[in-house]
Amino acid sequence: MRALVVHQPGGPEAMSLQQLPAPQPGPHQVVIAVEAVGVNPVDAGNRADPSWAGVTPPYVVGYELAGRIHAVGDSGAGWTRGDLVWGLLPVRGTRWGTYAELVTLDAALVAPRPPSLSAVQAASLPLAGATAVQLLDRLEPRPGEWLLVHGAAGGVGSLLVQLARARGARVVASASAPREPLVRELGAEVFLDRHPGQVAERACRAIGQELDMVADLVGYGTLAASLPLVREGGRAGSIVELAGDLEPAVDRNITLHGVLLRPSRAVLGVLAAAVADGVLRPVVDQVLDLADAAVAHRRVESRRGQGKVVLRVAG
Repeated sequence: MRALVVHQPGGPEAMSLQQLPAPQPGPHQVVIAVEAVGVNPVDAGNRADPSWAGVTPPYVVGYELAGRIHAVGDSGAGWTRGDLVWGLLPVRGTRWGTYAELVTLDAALVAPRPPSLSAVQAASLPLAGATAVQLLDRLEPRPGEWLLVHGAAGGVGSLLVQLARARGARVVASASAPREPLVRELGAEVFLDRHPGQVAERACRAIGQELDMVADLVGYGTLAASLPLVREGGRAGSIVELAGDLEPAVDRNITLHGVLLRPSRAVLGVLAAAVADGVLRPVVDQVLDLADAAVAHRRVESRRGQGKVVLRVAG
């Protein structure tokens, strides 16, 4: 099988397309013939430095995929060859990721993919969508509460806006100015260009009150800068960092959440149900071939895209 292997961590060209032996499933595992994989900033980070992920060279990056069951190990949870599936690997400790033609996963991390989605669309959802679901589960939005989303046009943000609206939250979306039509279409009531700065202050002026919740998807001190504008007893969460001056969280009894994705079949089921209910749709920025993964990584590292970049592997 072909796979993009990293032997020496570094820039986008560190990934080289090579032939590897086809994997065989162990007990409670399946091998998936990959049709498409989602590209995420964490993939680029692991390509440059795999120490955070806890792996050593050689390795293959990537965590999410859509494809078909190729082989089933003992106790493979009832899967049969040819079943259409999507899957999500653990973000730490995964050495052989999804940038390959065949990928082994625990059967518990695989689920039937939504029949209304193409392989490319399905591959764009698991990691970003599951992250958005688990962040919202922690923030627990109540109907009518205001949520400020920093990074609302990105892979996670574009899904978080939709899922928050489906739970009854009112969304203030922060992104670059050209992304306003997209995030308003996804359900944001208020849009703020991130470039002038002081986003949380401008959000409060726009909605006429303090914020109930903040979701930080970008880092660079964004969460800390937002805390003074969150109401007493509010909630805030980040998928990037808990850094800077967090003292306002103590002063205002704000609950802070740091969220690292935990993959499961259950969270894939939540995403599939949201797709079926018509409250969640993929936002695909660009589709490239597996051999063009370096181009995809430069795109996500530019932080100028909207939605997800997807690599087409087969089909």
